[in-house]
Amino acid sequence: MFQIVVVEPGKVSLVGRLDASEADEAMNVLRGLQGPLVAECSGLDYISSAGLSVIVETYRRLQGAGQSFRLVRMQPRVRNVFKYSGLDRILQIE
Repeated sequence: MFQIVVVEPGKVSLVGRLDASEADEAMNVLRGLQGPLVAECSGLDYISSAGLSVIVETYRRLQGAGQSFRLVRMQPRVRNVFKYSGLDRILQIE
């Protein structure tokens, strides 16, 4: 199960498992948001390659518009996925 909640303008909360079955929902919500954007990830338990694609596409869209995209409060096991994929060197993860 996955949930994406717009907490306030410029901030979303990602909760649960962001995998292929939930990627379209996440992308639809994120496409509707302008930057700068912060994604609070403390409740994100799992992310698949499809979930990573959602994050990368959002990053590219916002960067192309001159806006920032930050991922904050990521659990160690989820952070490791970004580290192993090399995305920790591209994305702003705090």
